[in-house]
Amino acid sequence: MLLEKGLNRFKPDQIEQDNINQSKASVDLMQFLGVEIKTQGMMSFWDWEFYRNNQILAIGEYRRRFCKFGKYPDFQFSKKKFDAMVEKGQNHQIPAYMFVEFDDIFLYFLLSDNPPTKIMKRNHEIRTEECVCITNNLFKSMYSLNI
Repeated sequence: MLLEKGLNRFKPDQIEQDNINQSKASVDLMQFLGVEIKTQGMMSFWDWEFYRNNQILAIGEYRRRFCKFGKYPDFQFSKKKFDAMVEKGQNHQIPAYMFVEFDDIFLYFLLSDNPPTKIMKRNHEIRTEECVCITNNLFKSMYSLNI
C-alpha cells in the first residue's frame, strides 16, 4: 500500500495504516519501558496513558511524519492540545510527552514551558488555529526515555 504523504488522512486505508503505526509504536514503548499503555478514545487530547502497578506515570500523544527528521526546523501542533496535556500532567504531577515517528527515527519531547506559537491555517481548511512550535533541538531519542 502506498501511503499519502500529507497531513489530511481521511481515507479508510490511511486511517487503518495510522492505527497500525500507533499500535506498533505503543507495543515498542511498552516493551522498552516495562509499562502498560492504555489507548484513549478518539476525541481525547492525548493518545496514551502510561501505567505501572495501576498507577498513572505519564501521558503521551503519538504522531507519524512521512519525512526524515530535520526536514523542517520545527514541529507544530495545536496549542489547545498542548495546554490540555500540560494541564493534565500538572494536575496529576506526571509528565506529558509528544512521540513523533519520522521515516528515519522515533523521537519524543517533554511538553513543558511556554514554547513560541503562531497562527496557522490547516491544509484544505478555512479555519486557523494557534499552534506551538517545537524546535528540533528539543527532541530526544525514544530509547533515552525513562518513566
